[in-house]
Amino acid sequence: MTSIARRASLIAGLCGSLCSMAGFLAPAAATAQTASTKTVVIRVAYPAGGPADVAARKTQVPLQASLGQTVIIENVPGASGSIAASNVLNAAPDGNTLLVTTGNDLILAPLAMAQVKYKPENYRLAGVLSITDFTLVTNAQHAFSSVDDLIESARRKPQKEMTFGSWGYGSAPYLVAADFAASAGIRVLDVPYKGAAPVIQALLGNEIDMAFVPLAPNVLELVRQGKLKAIGSASSARSPYLPNMPTLNEGKHLKQFVYSAWAALFIPASVPEPLAVRLNQSLAEVKKSEDYKRFLADSAALPDSPTTLAQAEAFYRGEMQKFRAIAKSVNLQAQ
Repeated sequence: MTSIARRASLIAGLCGSLCSMAGFLAPAAATAQTASTKTVVIRVAYPAGGPADVAARKTQVPLQASLGQTVIIENVPGASGSIAASNVLNAAPDGNTLLVTTGNDLILAPLAMAQVKYKPENYRLAGVLSITDFTLVTNAQHAFSSVDDLIESARRKPQKEMTFGSWGYGSAPYLVAADFAASAGIRVLDVPYKGAAPVIQALLGNEIDMAFVPLAPNVLELVRQGKLKAIGSASSARSPYLPNMPTLNEGKHLKQFVYSAWAALFIPASVPEPLAVRLNQSLAEVKKSEDYKRFLADSAALPDSPTTLAQAEAFYRGEMQKFRAIAKSVNLQAQ
């Protein structure tokens, strides 16, 4: 069982027979739904060329074939994805205006930014496009042999804060690092940058000690070249791309420390159920294709099987609960 399906099934199982009944009835309702002839607009919350945008464009043509509708991509970047999210929420709830963003940003933007007025519950997760584990990497100057070595070294020097790079206050790497520090009992100093690329450059230049970053192809190559050191993944299972790298949970100080970066397709919660199910099933067909599986492998994303709408929503609820708990524990305030 793959990453999302494994986590979602644990939560979805709590639904019991009611969830099972809903799953049985929904496809029949979706089949009865008359297909729209309107153009489907996917609004991507980031500039063209980024990981989420690339994933959205990879689904564009096969989704168009599956839905029988023209599908276009529009990039609406800015404010940690909240501009696109608000735009989609204000569109007609007919299932023809969709949002591609990272689940992390959709959940965290309302917690960190005072101007964001929506709630994550205003959206439904139609399906994940790609997912990768956050990985703790250090600059090559450090010689930590393991996460336990890193933590114990930091504890021996409590007066010296270790520097973590993030892409700003309230971002996913900011909160993952805060949870890491609290769980490990060490002091850290957040150093904000404008995105993942500047964080990687700061690591290469020895400006910061470490960072939690998605295991993207460029990071993977730098680790393989020895220019960055991968300490461990925030995962319950080892990465298929770095099988010799342990998970952070394999050490003695951290347990159940699981964080991932995931791009996904969302719809407003007001979209009728048959349309939501139809979109979920169309995306599932796309993800079953060998072409899409190759795309995930080329992107260093985790292998990921399609999920039902109930499984997707269970995963989304779990992520909301996790990040809200961490935000509360570190007293994150909307600014």
